[in-house]
Amino acid sequence: MSSAPAAAGMDYAINDADNHFNEPDDCFERYIDPKFTDLAIRSVRGPDGKKLQLFAGVPSKFNVNQVTFSKAELQKMLGDTSVVGTGRGSVPKAEGERELGVVPGMLLNRLNPLKGLSDEERKAFVAEFRHKSEAFGNRDLRLALMDEQGIDKAVMYPAAAHNIEYEFADNIPALYANVRAFNRWMFEEVGFNAENRMFLPPYIPLADPELAVKELEIVMAQGAMMIQTKCGHAHGGADNPWGGRSVADPVYDPFWSRVNEANMRYTAHLGGTDYQKYGADWSYDPTTAFGDFDAFQWVMYWGDRPAYELTAALILHNFFGRFPNIKMLLAEVGTLWVPYTLRKMDHAFMMGRKARWHETGQLDQRPSEIFKERFYIAPYPEENVQRIAAEIGTGPLVFGSDFPHGEGLARPAEYAGAQLGAFGEDDVRKIMRDNMEDFLAPALV
Repeated sequence: MSSAPAAAGMDYAINDADNHFNEPDDCFERYIDPKFTDLAIRSVRGPDGKKLQLFAGVPSKFNVNQVTFSKAELQKMLGDTSVVGTGRGSVPKAEGERELGVVPGMLLNRLNPLKGLSDEERKAFVAEFRHKSEAFGNRDLRLALMDEQGIDKAVMYPAAAHNIEYEFADNIPALYANVRAFNRWMFEEVGFNAENRMFLPPYIPLADPELAVKELEIVMAQGAMMIQTKCGHAHGGADNPWGGRSVADPVYDPFWSRVNEANMRYTAHLGGTDYQKYGADWSYDPTTAFGDFDAFQWVMYWGDRPAYELTAALILHNFFGRFPNIKMLLAEVGTLWVPYTLRKMDHAFMMGRKARWHETGQLDQRPSEIFKERFYIAPYPEENVQRIAAEIGTGPLVFGSDFPHGEGLARPAEYAGAQLGAFGEDDVRKIMRDNMEDFLAPALV
């Protein structure tokens, strides 16, 4: 039974597949092995007063500098932009107020919670989340906020895991030293499983198969029943740091065998990859960072492609045939790419195209059926859920709020009424609760 109050308009509390927990800036320095202190991720203030992250002393290569909306566009959408700032900049604050960054939902369109509010109502909304922002990185306060939001269980992704492998692609010792520190912080200050409600999956890079197994064994001994990797291909290894390998490559079999035997869950979340390297074939600088992507680079190298390549590799490289106990959650990658990918894989299957790392070369099921049995996926908050449900049914679909991000839902429980009105009560409950309950079942204690 749920330990959280029911969500508004429902007789049950909801389960959230894509939520976020803020790690403290100093967690790497505090938890890193002392012999690797000089490799720790640090947050400092740059000459302009803005926070700057250093990765083993090197400034971050990742940026989100591109303005999403102009001031004029925001004024048209929201009214007084002095209340909420512009683009992806920080929300303005008076002296003595907590820094907030962005207001949950302020970068959405149709479901933007600031739309239609008066300037006074908008200020009150910002003040509400400024007050709540301490809970974004505090275990007990966050559990209380989940109660307020009608959330029973949530998979929460701390921010550092999204880009750590991108930043340390050519520094494997620093990568694993900081991941060990990150997972130590996660376990000791929050827990991989906080009261069977908040699940923080330890992050394990696959850059070095032996070090990956070592980290896996540590977190398994601490009770972890879910792990995450980056979305997209695995790291190419120390000898090929700008290359890649399939996550299903047999070089990782010792790793995945342990995950499979322990009946652990597996998840991947949107984050920085090196896919922009392929832009060299299309007249682009292959080192361009996310914040400087133009439309072509954003479409081709951010989110969708890493997600569908990972999905295709797991299915067509016979990952689930070799590791039948593993189920996979894809978070914050949307579903627009799913119908095409499944149809393309089914076409290859019907043509008799061979599956790699399979004894006979022929999968036992259509790829689309494997997807429906093994994957769980969260549509973006404003996606057309009917469209993807018509392709794959509601069995793999789970709710993801992306709270408290600017593209996320300020009040997650409102999603069902806003996006799922065309579905019957049973399907709404599956998406908002039951499917994630099934995914999380082995992780419950």
